[in-house]
Amino acid sequence: MSGEKAPGRGFRVALSVGVAVVLVGLGLLFMVWGAVAERDAYRAAEPCGVRAEQECVRLTRATVQGTHDQAMGRGVRHWLRYTTGDSASGEERVRMDGTSPVYSAVRAGDTVTLVRWQGEVASVRLGETAQETHDSPARGWRMPLAVAQVLLLPGLAFVWCALWYRRRAAAPPRETALFLPLTVLLSSALLGPLGLFGAMSGADVGEALRFTALCAPPVVLVSALTAWYFRRRSRRAADVSDITPVTPQARQLLGAQVHGSVPYSREGYGLLVVGDGPLIATLDPHAKVARGPLPATLTVERVRAIEPSDPRGWLERYRYDGVVLVCRDGDNEVLIGTARRDAPMVWGALLAAGGGVPPAQRGAGGG
Repeated sequence: MSGEKAPGRGFRVALSVGVAVVLVGLGLLFMVWGAVAERDAYRAAEPCGVRAEQECVRLTRATVQGTHDQAMGRGVRHWLRYTTGDSASGEERVRMDGTSPVYSAVRAGDTVTLVRWQGEVASVRLGETAQETHDSPARGWRMPLAVAQVLLLPGLAFVWCALWYRRRAAAPPRETALFLPLTVLLSSALLGPLGLFGAMSGADVGEALRFTALCAPPVVLVSALTAWYFRRRSRRAADVSDITPVTPQARQLLGAQVHGSVPYSREGYGLLVVGDGPLIATLDPHAKVARGPLPATLTVERVRAIEPSDPRGWLERYRYDGVVLVCRDGDNEVLIGTARRDAPMVWGALLAAGGGVPPAQRGAGGG
């Protein structure tokens, strides 16, 4: 048991973040429950004076003074301006929930009925037509449900992936993208915003949740296909068995970086001259200046895919199309990062500079 690999700091961080996000999401669900209860009480309320022992809505007649569309970033706030006939209060305004059906229909001078709930204007009636305000309890459940879905789905995905990783911490590390965790993370990342949209546009909680449930199958399918694509690419990047050394027959300038505790490893030198004697690292596209010759003692030990621990920028530059030639110069390990298509030439040039012959060309020379 002592030789098993224990979960590292990444596991603890992912699990802690996931649990914290899930707890916040669950807290918001309790807020949704409270908001739904208030909405039901508001809808069941009768005008004040009918039954004094119950919560009621207060109806107030008002005269429309106009409307105002206030631009806020990419959105617009719709304000209805009115007076109630009380000279002390003057002109007031209330923010409406959208523009239909009352806001777009009223004109200055129209008489409307304000429906107040717990002291705040909850809706505006124009004849038989009514429209909720932005602060109406009828829509109070939307925002907490929207944010709860945005947080809960990724949070649960983080917790699941952390526990999944913990169960497999003792297994040998893989160099390819993991299909199942990637599918779960992508699905949660896509379903969260869709759940937000459903909550903000749904008529009630049930409709919003049904929208999220209907979106789940296509989202999981798209996520699985995306994860399969990335796993396929990462598997191909990790497979270097098809790379064999080829001696360059003419002078070529290839993209490659040398990294190691050696004098010819220099920051910014991203080009390699091959096929013209000793290999030369340079940053000059014409290879006229800033030249750093590579010694003939530099030998290739193996070829592997690019890893996250490699020098900064290699993974971003090559992504799935790069390989690393792990070399040895005396006691120093030297890494050469290059594109997969250029790796055979770099390998072959290193062999030729050291007096060796690539295996693929050794048999042809003997015939």
